[in-house]
Amino acid sequence: MSDSFMPKPSKKNRKTSLQGTKRKKTQPKTQPKQISITTRKSYWITLTLSITVFASVFGYFVNMPPENIAVMLVTVLLLIGFAFHIRFKPSTTTVNKRATFIFVGASFIGFGVWAVTLLSLNATELYAQIASALGNGFFAITSLIICLIFGAFIGDWIVEKREHTSIFLKNKLSNKLRSFY
Repeated sequence: MSDSFMPKPSKKNRKTSLQGTKRKKTQPKTQPKQISITTRKSYWITLTLSITVFASVFGYFVNMPPENIAVMLVTVLLLIGFAFHIRFKPSTTTVNKRATFIFVGASFIGFGVWAVTLLSLNATELYAQIASALGNGFFAITSLIICLIFGAFIGDWIVEKREHTSIFLKNKLSNKLRSFY
């Protein structure tokens, strides 16, 4: 009996209240665009200078020979340079394709260059002289990292040239086919 005394909401009021909630859900929210610190060139300059200073000071305090400090700095600065290259060089390829070619370049080309370099240094007996001056493990690891970075650069270069070459060959092939018909 108590239900009969309660007023029932009208259908018109229910529809407008539902429509109001639907409008709120479909309105796009604008989020501020986040700015990454790696998009600033000043970040890369500061990073390079600070790594150079800290690595030099570290090498000095642990009595590392100057040759080892130089090789260590070259290795780290090449890695920073590669990261800078990837961040700022525009690419026409997809991220997955670019990453695949960089990985293949580092894995196969970089490792191949490293293996050929070490085998030829060993054949000419220069490896023993370099390894005794720098340290066997230190030379092996830093030379491997340097060769992998160069291989990654080559892989990135190949994927960019591949796109340009395939476009050129498609145009050339289509022009020859047109002249044939």
